Parts: sequence; structure tokens; C-alpha cells
Amino acid sequence: MTTEPPREPLSKSLPNIVTIFGICVGLTAVKMALQGNVNVALYLLIFAMILDVIDGGLARALQSETKIGAELDTLADFFNFGIATPLIIYFTIFANAATSSFGWISVMVFAVCCALRLARFNVSQNENDMSIEKSKTNDFVGVPAPALACLGLSPLFLVMIGIDVSEYYTVHTMIFLVICGALSVGTFPTVSLKDANFPTSMSLTIILFILAILVCLIVFPWETLLVGNAVYLLTLPIFVFIRRSTLIKKK
Repeated sequence: MTTEPPREPLSKSLPNIVTIFGICVGLTAVKMALQGNVNVALYLLIFAMILDVIDGGLARALQSETKIGAELDTLADFFNFGIATPLIIYFTIFANAATSSFGWISVMVFAVCCALRLARFNVSQNENDMSIEKSKTNDFVGVPAPALACLGLSPLFLVMIGIDVSEYYTVHTMIFLVICGALSVGTFPTVSLKDANFPTSMSLTIILFILAILVCLIVFPWETLLVGNAVYLLTLPIFVFIRRSTLIKKK
């Protein structure tokens, strides 16, 4: 008498489907950039970042977190944020520049740092050692891959608002990309909003704030993302100072 293999509802596979779709979106972004449609490529990369948040949320909501899902998510993150993103930056800014070779080195550093950051995350999950990747307050350690990609795309956001980065600011862009890569492999705490809780009295304020950001993203997408990146970078040392002050007080 044969035993039927266990069956799972399709909803359990939904997070993995979203992750695979995210890889397709990132691959299409590279295609668009190579065809000269940088504007579309950037929209697709932003969409890939949104999908990265959605698949994790779905996995937790549906209680369908699996090892293969975690590995697939890491592979998608590395492709979209560690390969597609630096490739699009290179072909848009450095490919025709006099310093293209040095530009290629900077995007390789960016990609390698992203790989190291994701490898460290995988090790922390496999060994169940949350002290490596997250603190007791669920903070990230170093800049996470989606935030790294968004920061790295800042020079392209400048291109979209009319600043000729490839002509005048290639060296600045190289330095910026290396710094972003270094931030991703840093060992300092960075904020994680996955488990953020807010007082009920602030619900309306938060909803209005999020709506205002969404409206700005629709009307002024590149300017809004640039401001968001600047605010994120400025808050990094502030957050580190707050966390370290809290730890000192606890001791």
C-alpha cells in the first residue's frame, strides 16, 4: 500500500513565487539598461526592492518559512542588488568614461561587499547565532542589501534629475560606491523596521506620513529617493550612538 506524499496548499509556495518573480524583474532591469532605458531599469530595481520586502512578509504571515525559501531569497538579493545594480551603474555611468577601468573596480568592490554581507547573514541563520547578524533589539548589522542597492543607485538618481554624473563626477561616484560597500560589511547596528511597534495613538499620523511619502515618490520619485538616502546615511551614526548609549546604561 503506497503512501501519498504530503500535500501543501499553493499559498505556501507564494513567497517563493514572489522571490522568483523578483529575479525576473532584476534581469529585465539589466536588459532595459543595456537598451538605454535607464528610467525603466531604475523603476524595475525599485520594484524588486519592494518584492524583497513582500516575499519575507508573506512567508512570515503564511508561516511558510523554509530553508529553500531562505536560500532562494539570498540568491535573489545577490542577483538584484549585488549584480544587476552595479552592472546598471557601470553601463550607465562608467562604460564610456575615460576612467571606465577604475569604475569597473568600484562596482566589483560593491558586488563583493554585497556577497560578503549576504554570506554573513546566511551563516548567522544557519548557526542560529543571532548575535552575528542581529542584536537582541532585532537591529541589522551593517547596511542590508536592499538599502545598499538603493544607496548605490544615488548617482543614477542624480542622472535622472539632469546632473551629468558620467561627465563630471565619475571619481566621486567610485568613492561613494566603495563607501557604500564598506557600510554593508560593517559591524555596527542599523535600524530594522520588521518588528517595529508604534503606539495606537500615532496610527493616523503614521498613515498620513506614509501616504505623503508615497505621493512624493509618485510625483518626484528620484528627488524623494535621494532625500531618503541622505536621511538614512545621516541617521546611521545617530542610531549607533543611541544603541551604544543604551547598552552602556544597561551595564
